[in-house]
Amino acid sequence: MLRVSTKGEYGVRIMVDLARHYGGRPRSLTDISQAETLPLAYLEQLVKLLRDADPPLVSSTRGAHGGYRLSRDPNEISMGEIVRVLEGPISPMICATEGEMSQVCGFMDSCKTKYLWARVRDAVAQTLDSITLAELVAQTTEPTGQAGQFIALTDIHVGIGANMASPHELLTAE
Repeated sequence: MLRVSTKGEYGVRIMVDLARHYGGRPRSLTDISQAETLPLAYLEQLVKLLRDADPPLVSSTRGAHGGYRLSRDPNEISMGEIVRVLEGPISPMICATEGEMSQVCGFMDSCKTKYLWARVRDAVAQTLDSITLAELVAQTTEPTGQAGQFIALTDIHVGIGANMASPHELLTAE
């Protein structure tokens, strides 16, 4: 299973908060922490990564009315750029790492599955690179008072064998 760490999750949430307030006054980490219910001390570490990225994803302003804001328009920042700054290269397996591999698998030459992992890497990278921060903000804006729901973008089938019921059969069973 591919997982994004809390560093990636919280960092994306910081960026979404900043995108929601794009064009307004700088956002303090205290405001972001309270709005997103995230630990303030951790946010300080994450904005440093976002600020030190090349090119920077956020800029900071000191002073009483200071805080953080996006360094570019949310339409110009891809989710892939954000996730790579926070998590590093997309890498479902060591044999399928973006860019230069820091580790080399001993089975690289005879591996029967490296094609699979390269396809997974490319699919994840393409998805992240094709979604902008602005698009994510537009898709995640929910009406006030409504709980978020899981959204399946495709038909998901999980099963152990051929005798498993389909999702449709499970929903229509008496």
